[in-house]
Amino acid sequence: MKGYLQSLPGVGTLFQRDIQPAEVWAFYQHMQSRLRTKTANKTDSLEMQLAAEALQRMGILDRQRFLEKYATTVGRTLYLPFEVGVPKGGWDLWAQVVVCVHEHQHVVQHDEEGPSYELAYLTSASARARYEAEAYTCNLELHSWRYGTLPAVRPIAEGLKHYGCRPEDVEVTAHTLALTSVSVRHGAVVSEATNVALEWLNSHVPHLRAKQG
Repeated sequence: MKGYLQSLPGVGTLFQRDIQPAEVWAFYQHMQSRLRTKTANKTDSLEMQLAAEALQRMGILDRQRFLEKYATTVGRTLYLPFEVGVPKGGWDLWAQVVVCVHEHQHVVQHDEEGPSYELAYLTSASARARYEAEAYTCNLELHSWRYGTLPAVRPIAEGLKHYGCRPEDVEVTAHTLALTSVSVRHGAVVSEATNVALEWLNSHVPHLRAKQG
């Protein structure tokens, strides 16, 4: 089970015409087709309702926060707390694009490691932090593409406290993202999900890309 928190620094700030609802929907279709995934409504899912109850009982995360503030991927299904293309509760249209890529990077991780990935994510805080650091690399890459800048990595790493990660896991993640930012700042795109996303974004919404140079 993987999760993504929508409230990232700078995600909601738009410098030019934002992506449109129909474009967000088409983008999801592209990502789902390429990585063989599907989406489901998180609130309507019995599996997610049970997970929310378990997390609350364990004292890890408030039930409603889990259901409303996080997207979660299990296997090849993305459980979303919003309808694709419809802004809701802080999930603006660009945030929906970013979370789509982030969650698909978790699918890439699943494909690379098989069943051991799911087990490690659920049982090891350090492994969970490592997987999330890799997925948050997508956020950095998309932020750079869209705005030509990079967000502060410390608040992103601090968000892992909501994933049951320890302070030392947060520190390692902050350090990892800081190192990754250097490469992203120089134009590197290392995440498979981001590369798949940029195929569509560069072709269909090139006006959203930050001016180069």
